[in-house]
Amino acid sequence: MSIERIQEPASPSVPRPASDPLAAEVRRFRGRTPGSLDEWERARRFLPAGVCSNFRLMEPHPIFLRSARGSRVQDVDGNEYVDLGMAQSTLLAGHAHPAVLDAVRRQAENGTMTCYPNPRTADLAAIVCDRFRLDLVRFVNTGSEATQFALRVARGATGRDGILKFDACYHGGAPEFWLGKAETDLPPGAPEWMGQEMYSAGIPHAMVSKTFLADYNDLESVRAAFREHPREIAAVILEPISFNLGILLPREGFLQGLRDLCDAEGAVLIYDEVKMGCKLGLRGAGEYFGVPPDLVAMAKSIGGGFPIGLFGGRRDLMEGIETRNVKHVGTYAANMVGLAAAYATLTEVLTPKAYDRLFAVNQALADGYREIIARTGLEAHVVTAGASGSLFFRRAPVKSVADFKTTRMDKWPIFWLGMANRGILPQAHGPEDIWTVSVQHTDEDVEATLRAFREVAVLLA
Repeated sequence: MSIERIQEPASPSVPRPASDPLAAEVRRFRGRTPGSLDEWERARRFLPAGVCSNFRLMEPHPIFLRSARGSRVQDVDGNEYVDLGMAQSTLLAGHAHPAVLDAVRRQAENGTMTCYPNPRTADLAAIVCDRFRLDLVRFVNTGSEATQFALRVARGATGRDGILKFDACYHGGAPEFWLGKAETDLPPGAPEWMGQEMYSAGIPHAMVSKTFLADYNDLESVRAAFREHPREIAAVILEPISFNLGILLPREGFLQGLRDLCDAEGAVLIYDEVKMGCKLGLRGAGEYFGVPPDLVAMAKSIGGGFPIGLFGGRRDLMEGIETRNVKHVGTYAANMVGLAAAYATLTEVLTPKAYDRLFAVNQALADGYREIIARTGLEAHVVTAGASGSLFFRRAPVKSVADFKTTRMDKWPIFWLGMANRGILPQAHGPEDIWTVSVQHTDEDVEATLRAFREVAVLLA
């Protein structure tokens, strides 16, 4: 959300009209969160932008939280919120799940990290390999590590340097992923990174010289990339459901077409399930869609709120690590606390019974949003996938980056601030973000969210 759209005018001689809902919500937000503003100003003395991840920066200022339990969080001003952002959609277990905390406490009393193998490593690996249909797996700490090492395995196995990714799709902090298509027709309110060829300064162009771009849901653009770069592409990497522009569902035949192209071209198909992992059910996206990948990268939700990630897949690819042709190292990899948290999450929290309840709560939330949209005549629609959902300010379905650019992103500041002012964090704070329902969300949380949206939808319509 851009400061130009959210800040009230600097000049008192040009006030916003009293009927301007954005101005009213900004004033209300500032009045509710003076402590957060104080904390942000203090943090800016020591931290660039006052935060430790650019995604946490928002206008008019970030909310600083004091506690997080179950489905709710509390800020430093004492305001309580139903949290549907769930830490960038990572917490299917919810905040501070008792089973996860108990497992971590027990492990912490017996050590946190040794850099020696631990029996729990194989215990967790066996569960992961069975649940997600992987032959071999390695544990890491973050999603960025997971995608980076999956790519390294693919390059090592194929002897090729090139990768194919999809425009406007995110795969973590590795520099070769930070390439997009230059755009000039972006609407007001578009995410600041959209339209930039390089998403960040400080990345040499040489590091993205072997990154090639295609368009999500467009098989012909993939075929064109393979024709233009014959025998150069080691891997095609994608989220099977794109979670970086709201939720973009794959068109029928898209994933199978990618599978067939990779087989024909000798490229490795990598599913980035860092953000979507565990959200579609007990199994991974390969089984859900019936189109298996060669390698998978996962993180976030598998850790129940603690840092852990993994990459794995076909034995013939992963054995490149065992032969030491491909190097994977990490001091904190498979640390005992992360292993304990993930083991508890996958065995005690994300169970078949939990998924039944999880999906029912998410469906009730989505149906409620849709009913309010229809009743108010708001130009918007809702898309869901498993435990997550997204709201687009456009009536027609969004299937591509081009579709996403036609949504009314300028409505987002009113929506997000309006919901926050009524005790709801509906998701992270941009039009590209999604909501996630955890196993600890309740019917009461859904009703509180819909009660707030009934008021906000009137402002938006």
